[in-house]
Amino acid sequence: MMAWIKKKIVFLFLLFLTTLPVTGFACVGKTLVVGSTGGVQQELLANMLAQLITERTGTSVKLVNHDSSQSAHQALMKDDLDIYVEYTGVGQIEILGGEPINDPELLYEAVKKRYNEELNIVWLKPLGFEANIVDLTLPAQAVPIARKDTLKKFPALARLINKLSGKINARTIAQLEEQTTSQGVKEVARGFLKQNRLI
Repeated sequence: MMAWIKKKIVFLFLLFLTTLPVTGFACVGKTLVVGSTGGVQQELLANMLAQLITERTGTSVKLVNHDSSQSAHQALMKDDLDIYVEYTGVGQIEILGGEPINDPELLYEAVKKRYNEELNIVWLKPLGFEANIVDLTLPAQAVPIARKDTLKKFPALARLINKLSGKINARTIAQLEEQTTSQGVKEVARGFLKQNRLI
């Protein structure tokens, strides 16, 4: 009987720990800037990132809309943007000017390596779906990317955002986009995070 009670106490304690905010994260006077590159899908993903960060850390987040990946990339390079969701195919072709790579995993690793070495930008873990990008006939996994110095200032940021990895498949993102026709983007994003116990 005592062994069972001890196990129960340990379980409840661990459960309590998983609900605590990420500590040692918030940076006084610093606002994280999260971007999107146009369209409902991008707005949804940006709102997920923003609400996840705010709810779990208390850090202020500002959402900024850009009209293209090129615009968001330039903002990232100029330190006007900290993080946004990019697509592997877009990064390889439009930003890096590289050759097409048809294998999704090889493409992700290639883009991740070049961004890290040449641009000081980190590709985090893929969210779990590939987007249909106009004029792009190669894999386009959706992946949060962030400035390397941002991740240094906020050591727990990468681990927090990676909690979204694998949580959003093609069916899920389609359903969420459909929900925005009757609900606001912020509400849909918040509902998804709550349903998945991320906030």
